[in-house]
Amino acid sequence: MVESAFNPYSLVGIVAGIGGILAGVFLFFRRWRQKRFIEDTPQARIRSAPQGYVKLSGRAGMTDGKLLRAPLTGRECVWWTYRVQQRNNRRLPGGSWLHRDCGTSDQPFVLIDQTDHCLIDPDGAEVEASDRKVWYGNSPDEVPLALWGGLNVGSGASCRFTEAILSDGAQLAVLGEFRANTGSVTNALDDEAAALLDQWKHDQPALLARFDTNHDGHIDAAEWETARASALAQAQHNRLHQAPEQRIGVVSKPGSGKPFLIAARSEGQLASIERRRALAALALTVLSLAVTCFALAHARIGSG
Repeated sequence: MVESAFNPYSLVGIVAGIGGILAGVFLFFRRWRQKRFIEDTPQARIRSAPQGYVKLSGRAGMTDGKLLRAPLTGRECVWWTYRVQQRNNRRLPGGSWLHRDCGTSDQPFVLIDQTDHCLIDPDGAEVEASDRKVWYGNSPDEVPLALWGGLNVGSGASCRFTEAILSDGAQLAVLGEFRANTGSVTNALDDEAAALLDQWKHDQPALLARFDTNHDGHIDAAEWETARASALAQAQHNRLHQAPEQRIGVVSKPGSGKPFLIAARSEGQLASIERRRALAALALTVLSLAVTCFALAHARIGSG
């Protein structure tokens, strides 16, 4: 009589195949969805961009003119991200890498087109960097090797370094939520009035001469309320005589779950990248399905 036993290698194949199918399906729909948003969202100018989800393009720059420096290499940029990994077991060729350190900048930078500029808040964005370096070494002290090309082969090295940046002046394509307001760069009237009161308190003789109506040498509660109302009126007067405020736009992560993309690519290049990634995910799904079917077909082995 021939008995059948379960093949343990088939179990590995089935689990790996099902995992590959799920990952492939998820990645395919995610990447294809992003490709459609890139192609279907109308291109807008910053000056005339509507509130809501938009697609913009322009050059990257810093808000105050001071560039950031990437933590590992010290390169100047407007945005950076890095990751440091350590080999789990150096005796195993191509052994797994363990997380050691990572970081991503969240400081806003400027997007400049032909007519205007706006702020980009990169928090939560998927970024296609303008420059990405990967190099290997035996300690963090070897980080400067990246500036000379580093070690291209990781065989025998104990550390792997990855750093990506958006360079100043890089041409960007951006998809995200655009919000514009005209009051974000100035204080509220109450804050301006409080600042005026603080200034007046530093000149006590002038303060008493102006608001000490009963001439008792100090400002009582009623007189202080008069001073507060006078400061508020002065703040309102100052506001009316200020130059019209510039419309300030900020692009940030959409709250609706739509893609938030910042790419140092043209719109066409970005759509092409997402298309290739979607097709690669589809290929992974088909391959994983084949592996699963093969593993199921050989799940049991005969024994005498």
